Amino acid sequence: MQIDFSMENIKKCLCMKCAVQIESKCVKDKEKIMLLIKNQDLDSPMMMGPDRVPGLYCSTGKAVCKDIDTKKVCKCIECPIWNEKSLEKCTPSRYFCKNGKAN
Repeated sequence: MQIDFSMENIKKCLCMKCAVQIESKCVKDKEKIMLLIKNQDLDSPMMMGPDRVPGLYCSTGKAVCKDIDTKKVCKCIECPIWNEKSLEKCTPSRYFCKNGKAN
């Protein structure tokens, strides 16, 4: 399974609204950087790399932020990408932020 790391998918992603990440200081700091990049219309892959985007883990793999709380309920099954790509058939099937990208 290959899920594109693209601005289109970043916009669909629910990770930044997920309880797993909501209290993470690291995620909040990355979100500020991401908003700054978006506001400047800098849509280059270098500017919006996986190390700067707190989400789309089904594409990129485990979260670089270590202060996420994977004991909380994730939103993967509510995500448009989940449905479009039939991620329930992938391994891992959820918690991509902890378990790695979808295969």
